[in-house]
Amino acid sequence: MDAVDNLGDAIDVTRDLLLPIRPWFWLKLAIVVFFVAGLGFGGGMPTDPTFVSEFEDPAVEEPTPEEPFPADPAVEDPAEPELAEEDVLLILLVVVGFFLLFIALWFLYALLGGIAEFVFIESLRTQEVSIRQYTRRHFWRGVRLFGFRLGVGIIAAILVGVPTILLFFLVGATDGGLIALIGVAFLLSIAVTFVQAIVNRFTSEFVAPIMLLESRGVLSGWRRFWPTFRTNWKEYVVYLLLVWVLQLVINIAAVFVIGFGLVLLAIPVFVLVLLLTLLGGIGLILAIPIVLLAALLALLIVAVVQMPIRTYFQYYALLLLGDTNADLDLIPEQRAAVRSGDGRGPGPAGGAGGPGGPGGAGGAGRTGDTTDTDPDVDTENGWDSQRDERADDRESRGAEDGDSFWDDRTDSLADSDADTADRDVWEREETDDEDDEDDERDEDDGRGW
Repeated sequence: MDAVDNLGDAIDVTRDLLLPIRPWFWLKLAIVVFFVAGLGFGGGMPTDPTFVSEFEDPAVEEPTPEEPFPADPAVEDPAEPELAEEDVLLILLVVVGFFLLFIALWFLYALLGGIAEFVFIESLRTQEVSIRQYTRRHFWRGVRLFGFRLGVGIIAAILVGVPTILLFFLVGATDGGLIALIGVAFLLSIAVTFVQAIVNRFTSEFVAPIMLLESRGVLSGWRRFWPTFRTNWKEYVVYLLLVWVLQLVINIAAVFVIGFGLVLLAIPVFVLVLLLTLLGGIGLILAIPIVLLAALLALLIVAVVQMPIRTYFQYYALLLLGDTNADLDLIPEQRAAVRSGDGRGPGPAGGAGGPGGPGGAGGAGRTGDTTDTDPDVDTENGWDSQRDERADDRESRGAEDGDSFWDDRTDSLADSDADTADRDVWEREETDDEDDEDDERDEDDGRGW
């Protein structure tokens, strides 16, 4: 089964990409993964602040009518005028400002996450990371992916919120009604979140690569992927189950690794900040950039640990996508490289199989027959044919080189003969001139004597 076999192939492809360790490559890929991993668009379960206040009010009202009641106004009255309307308005503005800032940062992070999804896939496909180039190339695809995720989150919130509100008006604000309301909203949110998680995962792992490969939109990518899913739905169900189990186990191990790294980072930072605080106000000012730098390093530690994990799962999805539909194979070279020596063949359409057989469409070379179909051809190894090809290449190159050598030699000899002839003519002309000059001197000498 492809979903099971690709677990090992994904490890090999990931190892070939990340080893040997290239620090600059790891750093750039970790920055991309920082925006890809952990990006969620789930609709949270609505809260009911009045539910908390109803349980708190009886506990406060029972003791107050007794003795403390006359003393409380004397203490509280002078405190109330201290909060003027301007102060309350300022506090509200600060709270609203922080809330809007949080929403804006969340939208920005989500948008960058959609763009980084394509940068990440392109980096795994080409095995090179060029953040600026890939961002310019896939910017609008990332925007469309962000819009799709946002739309899915809004639909999920509506599916949970609207029934909850309607049920609230039907059952009322009684204690039993509120308990039933919370139970229904909880179960409904679990079901909607489950479906939303599947849609988002399939969009990120399978539809986004199709968008990149065939320059499609999100909905067009889903239409292109749907026949493949419908034909191989068992493979994708097994894929989901394996991914959820593996992510649970791997993330538990990653938490310990990240925690250990954060502790190693926190100890020197804490000591340094503590020493700076002893300097007073100047030390506090100097401690601010150190704390900010430590926060960035902490995020970098998380990203570096998550990067190989996210790379593995993305390669796992790309291998499965190419095996179930050879026309959607984004990594034929990586697939052929890891399957060339395991008897499975490279797998993509039209590719030659490995020792195990021809790699036809959809990974047909996985379990190919190893028997020889032609008695004149040695299928156990290709060394003889490769030696013959190399000998033919050397002969052809030697013939070409020999022809060019003799042609060049003939041309050079012809040029040499022409130069010699010119030199002889020049020397003869110089000799004739010298003879004429000698005759003239002899005639002059005869007349003078």
